[in-house]
Amino acid sequence: MHWGTRQNNKEHRLKSKSYITFVIIPDPTKSPKTIKIPKWIRFPLLASVIAVSLWVMVTMTSEADYEYKIADAKLSLQKNTYANSNKDMTISELEVNNVKNFQQLEQLKELTYQLQNRLIELEQHKDNIDTKLNGTKKTTNKQPSGAIQLEASIEPLVAEFNASRSSKLAVTTMSQEAVSAPISDNEVTLTHEPQKELTQDEFNKEVELLISRIDSSSIVLDMESQSYDKINDKVDEMIPYWEAYPNKLPVTNTKITSPYGWRRNPFGKKTSEFHRGVDLRASYGTSVYATGKGKVIFAGYDSIYGRLVVIDHGYGIITKYAHNSKLLVSKGDKVKRGDTVAKSGNSGRSSGPHVHYGVLVNGQPQNPLNYLYREK
Repeated sequence: MHWGTRQNNKEHRLKSKSYITFVIIPDPTKSPKTIKIPKWIRFPLLASVIAVSLWVMVTMTSEADYEYKIADAKLSLQKNTYANSNKDMTISELEVNNVKNFQQLEQLKELTYQLQNRLIELEQHKDNIDTKLNGTKKTTNKQPSGAIQLEASIEPLVAEFNASRSSKLAVTTMSQEAVSAPISDNEVTLTHEPQKELTQDEFNKEVELLISRIDSSSIVLDMESQSYDKINDKVDEMIPYWEAYPNKLPVTNTKITSPYGWRRNPFGKKTSEFHRGVDLRASYGTSVYATGKGKVIFAGYDSIYGRLVVIDHGYGIITKYAHNSKLLVSKGDKVKRGDTVAKSGNSGRSSGPHVHYGVLVNGQPQNPLNYLYREK
């Protein structure tokens, strides 16, 4: 009896070592429920708990990292959005600046073209004066009565003109060769080195400097143009005077047989007379030439001067050609220096074949020899 009891206790102890028993009492009126779990399951269960814990930790870490990446991506997106916004503003500013720069370059181009055209006009003006000077031979250093009194004579102005012809125009911005060359849209040269990139402010300053220099060059051109206008006016006034001025004798290869001034009367040996011209030796029929450009105001016979030609040269100057054998011009004819107006002779009050040549200025007789011009 006792043996059986001890055997049951032993069996109970063995079973208790193999299981973990959970007793659940849902209600005092009901029988309790027991749950037996083998003891060996505790190790897999612990491992599962640890595995689940590790999985939870890894998942949470991954989720935190993912959220961090999302936050970082959002921040990067915000930065990129801000940067793109700034880029859009920068692009807009650059577009505005490019338009302004293009307008400034167009203005520089237009100013340069204007400067180029003015240089061409000035050069043409200089060539015109040069043509006038080369086409007309100077005959006197005197000025006509009432002429523009710019200088004592035209010599200083001509010297100034010739000096300017041989030297380059003093333009402060660029040489004439550079300005006269065609300019394309991309050939506006700034003072900075080509490799250096300019800021907008630097570009604006360079453009302003170039415009200022072009304006200064325009002022120089204005001064040059005024100078040539003055020379041109003087030349226009002097050339007709040079053409009309009686600067030579009316016959060639001659000598003076009776000078200007008081002399013994060839027809009254005991008396004197004032000779109002010069007598020039000339054989009968020698050509008599006009000594300057003018208009014939008399061509006919005079009781003292015989066959006489009188030419009005303007400026109050008149010349007389007397004692001719034949007249080759008529009243009203226009002649120029070197035109043949008569053939020498012995008509009128004359003691032999010769040419009497007289010069009057404003009706007053002058010594014709004072009007001869000898180039220096």
